[in-house]
Amino acid sequence: MSGTAQPGDPGPEAADRGRVDPETAGPAPAEPEGGDPACWLERVCADCGAIQDTADFARCARCGAPRE
Repeated sequence: MSGTAQPGDPGPEAADRGRVDPETAGPAPAEPEGGDPACWLERVCADCGAIQDTADFARCARCGAPRE
């Protein structure tokens, strides 16, 4: 009995629910603000460029160079 509708089956209009018509939809919502800090420079090793876990590092975790 493949292809026959059964009682309780969703109708063909159920497949269209949740779809957005690009011609009638408004502009996309703006991206939320926030995220990473604007500058990670205080965490960058001057010798190798590795980004450290904290801004107050004494030695680079990758190359061992002292912080300048």
